[in-house]
Formats: sequence, C-alpha cells, structure tokens
Amino acid sequence: MPGEFPYDVFLSHSAKDKPVVRDVAERLRKDGLRVWFDEWEIRPGDSIEKTQSKTAKIEEGLERSRVLVLCMSANAFGSDWAQLESGTFRFRDPLNKDRRFLPLRLDDAPIKELKLFCGRFHGRT
Repeated sequence: MPGEFPYDVFLSHSAKDKPVVRDVAERLRKDGLRVWFDEWEIRPGDSIEKTQSKTAKIEEGLERSRVLVLCMSANAFGSDWAQLESGTFRFRDPLNKDRRFLPLRLDDAPIKELKLFCGRFHGRT
C-alpha cells in the first residue's frame, strides 16, 4: 500500500483540545486534504480498542494515513506517552519513506516530554 493512503493526515489530540483541533481539521479539509479526525470517522458503536477479532477505528485510521499530526498541549502531555509511542512508531521510522510525523504545538506548555520522545526517534534518550 505504499504511496496509496486514503487519508493525508491523522490528527492525534487530547479530547480536551477538541475545539482547537476541530478548527485545524476544518482548515486542512478546506485546503483539500483528506483528514482523519475522530469525530468525523468514529460512529456510535465503533470499537476504539483493538481486539483479536476487530481492528480499532483509531488503529485503522493510523494505518490508512500518510502523515500523523501530533497536537501537543498541556492536555496532551498529561496522557500516556508509552501508548503514544507505540501508535506513532511507524511514522517516526526513518526507513519508512511513505509516512511522516509532524508535531503541532497548541499552547506554550513545557515540552520536556517531547525532547525525550524525539530523542528516542534519533536513537538518544
């Protein structure tokens, strides 16, 4: 499936940042990009957690997106970074030429966690 992604952008964000991220999603869509934004793609009854028999909607969205935009904020930094790393590795792998990772700051929260996160990407901790 290299080079053929149904979505140009996957927006990863904290639910607390939804109003701001919705504006970003609408702007990207207005500019012609195909955006995976949870409230547009996840319907009532859809699984958001992966099980043996079903792929979670979020995992499916990540798999089908060319670029991951990580919306960083004080709210996002309060989330589980280990879980975040497992979901974003495919975008940070330097051998994967088809996918990209793009951090987007939503506020002025300290980003010490991001330094650690990006350090792992470059082989440093």
